[in-house]
Amino acid sequence: MPLTESCAQPESPLCAALSSALSQALAEAAPTAIWLAFSGGVDSQLLATLLAGWQRDHPQIPCYLLHVHHGLSDDAEQWVQHCQASAEQLGLPLTVHRVELQLGPRISVEAAARHARYQAFLSHIDPQHVLLTGHHLDDQAETLLLALKRGSGPKGLSAMAPSQPFGAGRLMRPWLGLPRRAIEQAAAAMALSHIEDHSNADLRFDRNFLRHRILPQLEARWPGVKTSLARSAVLCAEQQSLCDELAATDLARCQLPADGLSLARSAELSVLRRNNLVRYWLAQQGALMPSRLQLAQIERIWQARADSQPQVDWAGWSVRRYLDGLYLLSAEPALPCEDEPWQTQCLANGECWRLQSASAGPRLQPPAEQQRLTVRYGLPGTTRLRPAGRSGSRPLKKLWQEYRVPPWLRSQVAMLCYDDKVVAALGYWLEQDALCQEGPGVIPQRQDEMS
Repeated sequence: MPLTESCAQPESPLCAALSSALSQALAEAAPTAIWLAFSGGVDSQLLATLLAGWQRDHPQIPCYLLHVHHGLSDDAEQWVQHCQASAEQLGLPLTVHRVELQLGPRISVEAAARHARYQAFLSHIDPQHVLLTGHHLDDQAETLLLALKRGSGPKGLSAMAPSQPFGAGRLMRPWLGLPRRAIEQAAAAMALSHIEDHSNADLRFDRNFLRHRILPQLEARWPGVKTSLARSAVLCAEQQSLCDELAATDLARCQLPADGLSLARSAELSVLRRNNLVRYWLAQQGALMPSRLQLAQIERIWQARADSQPQVDWAGWSVRRYLDGLYLLSAEPALPCEDEPWQTQCLANGECWRLQSASAGPRLQPPAEQQRLTVRYGLPGTTRLRPAGRSGSRPLKKLWQEYRVPPWLRSQVAMLCYDDKVVAALGYWLEQDALCQEGPGVIPQRQDEMS
């Protein structure tokens, strides 16, 4: 019997419950394409089988299997062969993504493999795509206990969400509320062939130690403990959502240009609320979260002298103070900014800009047909410029201070030039002498600002 037909048997209530959870999740997501993280283990094998049956009823939505080859096991190539055979039998296309782990100090093999795996998943997810994983209730309990072991706060104790944004699409875990034994029993009833990764029994790995030694004892004493742990994760997620809502409100009030954080405005908050804001501000910029000690060092910046420029460094990131602002920098070397021609649009320091027509308000004279448009960087601080509305020019160094541009960002501000004349500092000002006095003109705009 084909794998996709075996789920239709009325004597399989477990299969019906699992299939219903999958269908409900996909109905809520309304995806244009579905990717399944397919290891070939029992969870993803059953999920792939049910997904193949689901697609028969939804042929307009393409479904794909994605297998990540970590290169850690001697059996890895056999696993690929199993996944290829399964994909062919199920009638679902398979992509095998090979990765190399980035190991380093204080980075476990488990963590490196997980990071590489999710980076591989991200590379395939486009807008309105869904990534499915076979995580279940037991995985959720293990994740919460691991977070407790690390001393995590509400964010870590939230464990895994049933649905969350993922790159341009969404990550969905339709079986997060169902126990592992339900999946294993359904797979056994269907006689599914699946991969057994022998490393899952290795107690040197923390998750395996919890799975085989700790959770069985907890469940023997308290049979509903996994459900209780999962409920605690949901409550922590709710608390974290409230913290994020509060932080988003605080950030809207305290944010400065260049993603800075106003020290004066945030000083009005309580220490606990300010720490919540700082964590949210760092997370919004994709920073690795600092330790409690490093967060305490950041907190002391509020007590530093106004004319000082303290900074706190950790794991490739740095928080610095400039005037009233707190700024986050990546320790990775910035890409060199080089002068470049401006055509119909320009990629200026990683941002796409265009000249938009404008008939009212401050606007530039349109460039003459023979004029050459360029974007330049790193103009000398002695260069004199005159922002719109000024009666006279000022040295660029003084203008940077006035516009509160931190020293490390000044060389990255793109200057739009007609021939050799600066007409705009992109994102900051238009030059008074280049303004259009009457008739239509142009305004440089980032593409994300355009309607």
